[in-house]
Amino acid sequence: MQFHSVYSLKNGVQVRKERFGLLFYNYAGPRLYFVPTQDLISNEFFEGNQQVKELVDQIEANHPWPRQWIEDRIGQVLQILEQKGLIYGQSVC
Repeated sequence: MQFHSVYSLKNGVQVRKERFGLLFYNYAGPRLYFVPTQDLISNEFFEGNQQVKELVDQIEANHPWPRQWIEDRIGQVLQILEQKGLIYGQSVC
């Protein structure tokens, strides 16, 4: 995970906010992916406008968890989503 990267949905993928977190739908599959992120990541994050660092800063400001835990958790989620072919990252630096 690069802190100065933004993430976007791949073509044919949609994401929707649910109570448990995020629901991804891949039309190429079609497959559903349930990601239990609760309120940590919004579906708007995947529009490619917010850097990972900004997301981590936002979560840290709103939750009492240690920054390293937040970074690890967000990194794991983004890595899994990228491996599944749902998202792609782009460095803005």
